[in-house]
Amino acid sequence: MFEINKNITGFIEDMTYREQPYLFRMKRMEAANSLRQNGFVFQNQSPVSVKFLKKKFALDVENANTDIGFNCTLENFSPLVYCLVNGRNIVDYGKSDNKIIVENIMNVADKVNELFGSLCDIDENGFYALNTAAFTGGFYIEVPDDTVMELPLQLVSVFNSDCDSMFNVRNLIVLGKNSQLKLIQCDDTFSDHDFFVNNLTEIFVREDAHLDYYKLHNISNDSAAVNSVFIEQESHSVVKTFNMELNAGYLSGNQNVVLGGDFAETYAYGIYLADREQEMDNYVNVEHIGTDCVSQQIFKGIIDDSARSMFTGKIIVHRDSQRTEASQVDKNILLTSKAKAYAKPYLEIYADDVKCSHGATVGQLDEEALFYMQQRGISYENARKLLLNAFVAEVIDKINIEPIKMRVSDMVKKRLMGELTVCDNCVLRCSNAKRQTKYFDNI
Repeated sequence: MFEINKNITGFIEDMTYREQPYLFRMKRMEAANSLRQNGFVFQNQSPVSVKFLKKKFALDVENANTDIGFNCTLENFSPLVYCLVNGRNIVDYGKSDNKIIVENIMNVADKVNELFGSLCDIDENGFYALNTAAFTGGFYIEVPDDTVMELPLQLVSVFNSDCDSMFNVRNLIVLGKNSQLKLIQCDDTFSDHDFFVNNLTEIFVREDAHLDYYKLHNISNDSAAVNSVFIEQESHSVVKTFNMELNAGYLSGNQNVVLGGDFAETYAYGIYLADREQEMDNYVNVEHIGTDCVSQQIFKGIIDDSARSMFTGKIIVHRDSQRTEASQVDKNILLTSKAKAYAKPYLEIYADDVKCSHGATVGQLDEEALFYMQQRGISYENARKLLLNAFVAEVIDKINIEPIKMRVSDMVKKRLMGELTVCDNCVLRCSNAKRQTKYFDNI
């Protein structure tokens, strides 16, 4: 059992007794008590995250400059953009839209009274408890019934500090009945210091609502991020999630979906590219409760150098969830003998009328395909890049926003060449090959 350091416990105690809505104070006290009684429970995270938690991070970063000049650089892409600076202040960098509500969660305790914390069990995972006890703010998004958002909504958590810092961000999103939303959520840093980002997002998708949710990770090698998402779906709702992990010292994605209504559908897609000594973990838990529901998971990883990945996929089909269709696939390519990939697909089925499948593969590049391509005049390096790019293309092709698809495709190509730089002789043609980029360029 791991005990968190004193500056974190001190911050939690201070947050508990600050002036705030009664709901948040009670939730903080419950989470602080869970940490005291249970210690820091690592339910889905690797012990690697311990080395980051042991760092003496600053947690009370209040004096942030909100004039960060954020600008999305994607061509032909004009989403509604809202930035949360250091987990506290929301800045609107896009076109205002009065169809939806975008607020700091700290200001809407009355709206979230019945929902806040209802989807996550703080005793199950130390990061859930830590976030609940120490969050300083986050996004509250409400899409009213019968509202179709034509423009995508981009939520950017910006971190800017003059010292190594930890940020706990809490988000809550509600899609009303028969509503539609494309949501892009990403983290961006404006500092060379190390960060630990602990995000927790609860999403409620009402009857007949449709959500496309994109989570983009690309932070420095000395930083870590834990992104936990909880989704509750009502009948006839459809959710598609895209998890893109391209760079970080440690990345963990926890996705928990409850298909509570009949004829609900959820599709979870992910790419993770790790090298050096990076570690990327993904945990996907889908619970089928309603009848005639569909779920699909497709995750693909490329692991290089001494990097490590872990995929844990779980599907639970309850007794009354008849006519369920569920599939789960995780595929990994190891580029060195020191690279490691672990996969744990898991099915727990109590209904008798179901179509369920799962599978996982870990292997190397196809040597015969490499030889075949070299025999036709393609160099070894270019043949290798083409095969790796084709390997992840299945997931990228699922992206429904064309500018996002092009940018992710570009970033994957550059990532495969190392450090996201551009090679003049590369056979992979990025859409903007002349511009060299280190991070996501404020996507």
